[in-house]
Amino acid sequence: VRSINVIVLVCAVSAIGACGASAPSAPTPVTVPLFKLTSAAAVDGGTLPAEYTCDGEGVSAPLAWQNAPAGTREFALLMTTLPGDGTTKWNWVLYAIPATVTALPRNSTAIGTFGVGSDGPQAAYQPPCSQGPGAKIYTFTVYALSSAPQLPAGRIDGATLARAIAPLTIGSATISVSYTRPR
Repeated sequence: VRSINVIVLVCAVSAIGACGASAPSAPTPVTVPLFKLTSAAAVDGGTLPAEYTCDGEGVSAPLAWQNAPAGTREFALLMTTLPGDGTTKWNWVLYAIPATVTALPRNSTAIGTFGVGSDGPQAAYQPPCSQGPGAKIYTFTVYALSSAPQLPAGRIDGATLARAIAPLTIGSATISVSYTRPR
């Protein structure tokens, strides 16, 4: 009995073809598609056309996303800029976007629930209307959420939504664009 235990132990420890065992094979890599946000209006790092700002029609840009993470139950969208004072300014606050939606058309108003941006009390897209010289960077971020956020009653602003979705975010995709206002 003692010799059998030793043989089993030697075979288990060696695992190099002795006792009929073969060396373990390397795991097969799994490629997961990247959660990606795009816009027909501008590419990441490009320029936002004036029609999506207060210098134009002031409508929201078209957006599309693909390869949302497994387990996504709904989406939220935030469009932000960081003015010179270092605060976050919210231009577009949108949540309760169904998980079946993968795009928002230009001037989208019928999908999701609008929150309040930084420029006023209306729950709507608030087009960029930056003050001061030079280009400003605007960032669109779509968030894949594991469940609907618990939100307080009343109008929801960007900061409130960002806090509520933080623990529910299972993925996000971003594009940033710049815009310089004409003088």
